[in-house]
Amino acid sequence: MIVDRDLEVDPRPRAVMVHAAGLEWLEGLGVRGRIEDMALRMRRIVFHLLDRADYTVDFTDLPTLHPYYLNVPQPEVERVLERLYLSLGGRLLRGVEYTGHREDGGNLLAEMGRADDATTRTRVRARYLVGADGAGSAVRAHLGVGFPGTTYPMSYLLAEGLPAEELTTPRDESAMFVGPEGAVSVLPLPGGRTRIAGPVTSRFLEREEALSADVFREAVEGLGFGSRLRMATIDRLTHYQVHERLADRFRVGRALLAGDAAHVNSPAGGQAMNTGFADAVELAGRLETVLSGAPAELLDGYEAVRRPTAQRIARSTGVGDLLQTMREATTESERAFVRARLDGLAHEWSQLPVRRTEAVR
Repeated sequence: MIVDRDLEVDPRPRAVMVHAAGLEWLEGLGVRGRIEDMALRMRRIVFHLLDRADYTVDFTDLPTLHPYYLNVPQPEVERVLERLYLSLGGRLLRGVEYTGHREDGGNLLAEMGRADDATTRTRVRARYLVGADGAGSAVRAHLGVGFPGTTYPMSYLLAEGLPAEELTTPRDESAMFVGPEGAVSVLPLPGGRTRIAGPVTSRFLEREEALSADVFREAVEGLGFGSRLRMATIDRLTHYQVHERLADRFRVGRALLAGDAAHVNSPAGGQAMNTGFADAVELAGRLETVLSGAPAELLDGYEAVRRPTAQRIARSTGVGDLLQTMREATTESERAFVRARLDGLAHEWSQLPVRRTEAVR
């Protein structure tokens, strides 16, 4: 059973990239084709610098049947997976939120209530509970599990809409424009739309401060690329801060954490949705085996596998130092160093290595 406090899938796109390992997992579920029909197939990420040659992360040589990544809004992926879950007999309770739990012998009693009515409460008995409830996880808070890490000291700006004619990024590649005052990514989206997003150090906005189209344009134009980053229309505009955090524990008794409830990192490389897939695959296999009679200690292996992966992904998405090296690279040896680092990113960001874990028996 899945409990979700939201009444429907959040329509606002968050993550948009599905990498090769995620595509293989979706293939196994029989839904990759449906998702790919709604997506753009992407071959590379190109880094553009002022008055310098470009750098490229190429995904076409990955050792997989899917040597590419997809740009597809997360809500579309969620809807496909939700329909699959329901078709298999799964139970989904929307508008219901978790408020706490306690262990009761060989089971767990979880308290739930309607999200719009604090007086309505019910208890659900289950063998195990998985908190996949985001960075602000109520399950993690109830367990008293720490979530240490850092918050990036700059605003991340995000705009979506239709690109101007001058914004000529090919529809099969994403781009990052690296200027002296920050960097922004340009992500082509289905329907001819484009997302521009990234950290801009020249303008910090408080959490409650509204982001206007004028402020966005001023900040982006401050990168120095002029009309190359111009939007014809903007229909979504927001800003946020990025956190890099890792839960102290992924399991406490019969409760486990997955996805953003267990780890969050920079959006660089589009890892968030894919780490959630990987957590789900690893944990589902172990839970199925334990529920079939294997020792519960097998669940400890979930954290043993996924924590090092989360740490490695955090290192690969913390690209601030690499961007600064790009800005400063003037000699061929310095540029060769950057290219060598980028050569490994396609494989790291594809998350193919996280699949090569010890089989669950």
